[in-house]
Amino acid sequence: MKKILFLLACLFLLAANSQKTYAQSCPKWGPYAGAHGMEGNADLMMADVMTPSEGLAPFTYSCVIQFSLGSSGGYCGLQDGDGSDSVRPFNNIFSVWDYPNKVQLTYTYKDPMTFVGGFGNEGTGLHSHCDFGWKPNQWYTNVVRRWYDGGDKTYVAYFIYDQTKKEWRHYVTFAVPEANAMLHGNISSFLENFADDSKRSRTAYYKSYWKLTTEGKWVKPDTLDANAGEGNWKCASLGNDGVSLTSCGKEMINGVKGSFPVHTEANSPAILKVGEIYDVAGYYNKQEKKVYVDWSIKTSGAPQLSYVVELYDTNAPNAKPLATASGFGPEIRGAVLTLNTLSVEKKDYYVVLKVKDIFNQDVEPKQFVLSELKP
Repeated sequence: MKKILFLLACLFLLAANSQKTYAQSCPKWGPYAGAHGMEGNADLMMADVMTPSEGLAPFTYSCVIQFSLGSSGGYCGLQDGDGSDSVRPFNNIFSVWDYPNKVQLTYTYKDPMTFVGGFGNEGTGLHSHCDFGWKPNQWYTNVVRRWYDGGDKTYVAYFIYDQTKKEWRHYVTFAVPEANAMLHGNISSFLENFADDSKRSRTAYYKSYWKLTTEGKWVKPDTLDANAGEGNWKCASLGNDGVSLTSCGKEMINGVKGSFPVHTEANSPAILKVGEIYDVAGYYNKQEKKVYVDWSIKTSGAPQLSYVVELYDTNAPNAKPLATASGFGPEIRGAVLTLNTLSVEKKDYYVVLKVKDIFNQDVEPKQFVLSELKP
């Protein structure tokens, strides 16, 4: 009898130890990746993310850029809502926390597929998401770009470059209630299980962290640090400028924080293809005495940040424009020039479009001839 009780006790301890070793577990916080050595004010932050198919799990948020913006901040990245395209397609998230002055955040632009609303729990603020259907095993460059055009607001926009399709897309622009708010500090990323009770293993790859300073200088990190709270997780170096994070799972993962030097010799991001104007056109409304100008920008090049439209009565170099319209806005594709008199029936005029992209690169200008159009 004693031998039987002894054997039962051993089996009980073995089962308990087995349960402890293979228990479903997630870290109490994180895992996080911090890109260090990127202090200072910036106009733009960017980083790449990929979810490998073997690390795909529902209820996963892969934050790519957690940022500070003036006296507040926000975050953006990719989310797998519940693993089903029929209910919650693979989407992105861009959110900014409320500011201390309690003035409401607003949006000035959203992609036709983007939804905007408030959020709570970890603080309050303005949230956006777009079910754009990202794919595992593909890289997506996330970009946060701010600009200031005077007044008491700063504008911040969210872009993603699909490295497989080689296309840019502008998802949303927020107006934050602070004058000339700067992006500042280091960039951090995190991998979150936000609702998976099964605590399945999930993995995300992060790389190519960059900041474009307010002086126009590109800054990369010197080190990527990874850490998390107690639980199942692991980290590993990825190439010469990235980190792999794995969170949750059945087996005990070696949850030891890591520090990975960045060895890339690049002095700027690899995807800096200058923006490109596809076409520009327009017409003169004689009754209104206005010139309406319209244009388009190729999605293969960097998105537009600002524009200048100029009207000339000569094609000679160094001529002074008769009228000018300018502004900021990645989504703007039209402008209006107002003039008292234009003699289009007597001579031709020249309209020139100049654009600067989100990386502060000057796009090659385009022009068209404004002439008399007879019915």
